[in-house]
Amino acid sequence: MTTLSDPTLASVVELIYGDQSKFHSLEGLLLGADLKRPEYEVPLWVNADSYWGRLVTPVYGARLAALNGDAEADRALLSLVELTVERFLQGELLERKHLPIWVGELRSELLADGYRLKIGRVGNGLQEAAVRCRLKPTAELPVRLTERLAVLETELELRGQQTPLDHLRAAAKHYEKGRFPACEKRLRTALEHLTAYAAGTKEMDSTRNVRHLVDTGRLDIPAAARFLYDLRSMTDKDPHPHRTRADAARFRLQLTVIRASTLLTRLDL
Repeated sequence: MTTLSDPTLASVVELIYGDQSKFHSLEGLLLGADLKRPEYEVPLWVNADSYWGRLVTPVYGARLAALNGDAEADRALLSLVELTVERFLQGELLERKHLPIWVGELRSELLADGYRLKIGRVGNGLQEAAVRCRLKPTAELPVRLTERLAVLETELELRGQQTPLDHLRAAAKHYEKGRFPACEKRLRTALEHLTAYAAGTKEMDSTRNVRHLVDTGRLDIPAAARFLYDLRSMTDKDPHPHRTRADAARFRLQLTVIRASTLLTRLDL
């Protein structure tokens, strides 16, 4: 799980669909969230020309891209949630007792995904002032990621891969304590050791090891190029395309779980 979950996104798109008058145009909302991209237009069993189809298709396509490690798609989905909440709460009282029921339900879904929903006002704080919504990563890892991490750790134990296992566990602890550079360094080292294991070598030359995986048919060229890119950008100090270092570190932790799991599925015990 590397992005917002199906229940969370379903709540958001159903909210938008249920009151279409909140937005001057659906295309404007999608552009604002950076969801109007051709790569997010995936075939679905919906009328692509209907309002529902024009809304669901790019959201679902972005989620698929995020699940495959696309950081910009992940950021776009977070932006969609924020823009939607801001629009629906414009002109409303923001005290907890006055908030609509759907806000509490969305908060709970987001917490399960590892995000806190922060709502406030810009400027003088009056009811007419613009609403600002931000999703902030929680210190605790999301439930689904914790489960996937536990599965990966078990597989590494069964394979006798103690070194990458130790680095992975250390990375998770660094993340929870807010030590993001240390977390990312551990993640990169864990992937480097796993790449050497997958290639059947003891060398820490990831480029050579990945080339060997391509030569032996365990990775195709596009997957190998993406893997090397992700590995080299794992410790990049610039969080872009994420908004904060915390967002970047969490995504990189999730990405490591995906890339490690992919490598292990290409091997025989």
